[in-house]
Amino acid sequence: MSDVRTGGLGFQFYADAADVAKAAGAAQRLRRPLRVIGHLHSPEEFLVAEDAADGSVWVLAADHSAEWPLNVSRSALDACLTAFGRYLDSGSKASGPAVYSADEMRERLERFARGEVVSRAPQKPPAPHRARLKRLHRELKAADRSVFARNSWWSGVLEDAKNNLL
Repeated sequence: MSDVRTGGLGFQFYADAADVAKAAGAAQRLRRPLRVIGHLHSPEEFLVAEDAADGSVWVLAADHSAEWPLNVSRSALDACLTAFGRYLDSGSKASGPAVYSADEMRERLERFARGEVVSRAPQKPPAPHRARLKRLHRELKAADRSVFARNSWWSGVLEDAKNNLL
C-alpha cells in the first residue's frame, strides 16, 4: 500500500487499484477535480490529492475543512521527500535505552571477560545540523520553491527542521 520514499514524515501513497478504490469515496466529496493519491498519518486525518487540472499536489483535512498546497507536481513532491529523507538520515540516530536483567548483564560481563565481545566499528559522526539544514534548503529550492511559501504544508515541517526537532 505504501511508498517508502516518504522521508519518515508519515506519507502513505496508494500503489494499487484496491487502495485507490478505497479513496474514491473521499475523492467524490471534494469540491474540485482532485484525485486522492494517498494520506498523511492516516486516511482519517489527512488526504494527499493531485489536482487534475494543473498537476499540483495538496494536503487536505479528511473532513475537507482545510487544505494546504504541498508541491507544484508529483515529481517535485518526490524530490522534496527524497531531500527530507537525506536530511533525516544524515542526522544523529536516536538510540533507545537498553534494559537488561541481572542474569543478562552477568552473561554479557562474563563474555566480555572471556574476550568474546568485539568492539563495534566506529560510527561516522552525524553531519552538523547547520550543514544538513543548508543542504535541505538547497535541494528543496531546486525541487520546488513553493515549499517556502507561508501557506505551504511544508512550512511547519521546515520550522521543525530549523529548530532541529526532527
